[in-house]
Amino acid sequence: MRLKVWTTGTLVFGIALLAVWPWLLGSRPPAGTPNVELARYGLRVLIYFGVTCLAFLTAAVLAWRLARVTREQYQAQLRANLDDLVEGTLRDHEQRNADARKS
Repeated sequence: MRLKVWTTGTLVFGIALLAVWPWLLGSRPPAGTPNVELARYGLRVLIYFGVTCLAFLTAAVLAWRLARVTREQYQAQLRANLDDLVEGTLRDHEQRNADARKS
């Protein structure tokens, strides 16, 4: 359950980052501004892009892990159901054989 929450949370966080980029980054400095200001803006954009990529990469890895865990649970349940079916069939055959011997 926690894996689903983390996967959904990171995906929502990534989408929220994409939605609010104009407010987080602000406008690009106008032409003719000092290089220091351009460098600060560039660093801000780089950090924002990195965090956004990291959020979506984390969501993808968590989704992959969630699919793997779900598949393992499905296979375990499938195996348990098959075992129950075989055991039930064997019990039915034993009852029929016992009934046939009594007749």
